[in-house]
Amino acid sequence: MASLLQERVGNVVLLTFNRSSVRNAVDADLAHRFSQALRQALGEASAICLRGNGPVFCAGGDLAALKDDDDQALAVMAEMRASLAVILSAPVPVIAYVEGLAVGGGAEIAATSHIVCATPGAAFQFVQANLGLSPGWGGGAALAARVGRGRALDLLLTARRIGAAEARSLGLVDRVLIPADLPAYLRQRAFQDRQLGMAVISSLRQDENGAERARREFEKLWRGTGHHASVARFLEEK
Repeated sequence: MASLLQERVGNVVLLTFNRSSVRNAVDADLAHRFSQALRQALGEASAICLRGNGPVFCAGGDLAALKDDDDQALAVMAEMRASLAVILSAPVPVIAYVEGLAVGGGAEIAATSHIVCATPGAAFQFVQANLGLSPGWGGGAALAARVGRGRALDLLLTARRIGAAEARSLGLVDRVLIPADLPAYLRQRAFQDRQLGMAVISSLRQDENGAERARREFEKLWRGTGHHASVARFLEEK
């Protein structure tokens, strides 16, 4: 069975970690499949949603598979670090949907995603310090950007587990969402319209190149038929 499943909800590509027997822990095969699928989806999808099969979203690196081969473990780390960098700079929205526990690198994946949705029973735990490690996949900076430096340090140094409610209050979770409501959430126009999603993402970039890209994307939308039709509907409903 494939370690990564791929399906579509309209124009949204749903990537599901599928190693539930090992809590969706990432080995070399899954790291490579994820890297390839992520890059392919970025070229065609209007948005990407990341999900885990079973009670754990992702348990980070597969320590049992990697503990005896440092070179392979570091290669997996490098590939996942590159994938998280791709997520962070993705031109379309990347959504993490956490239904159970996101642990270690799995919590880093969530923190790096543009939008984090979680079920009421979801939980997050950055366990790296318990293993004598720092965040290896690049998610530490993303966590700090979400919750602030002090809170990020607290979560990383204590390795304490937090539930969805606390994660929401800290800013790690953006929306609490039950599984039955996920398809309707993903079918919203902004997630289904690639050009619109790209324009909104561009509007958040703070660098000079990002500002120019945001201007160009806005101009495309303004001139497009979708915008004019939406304005006509809006004016009719007033």
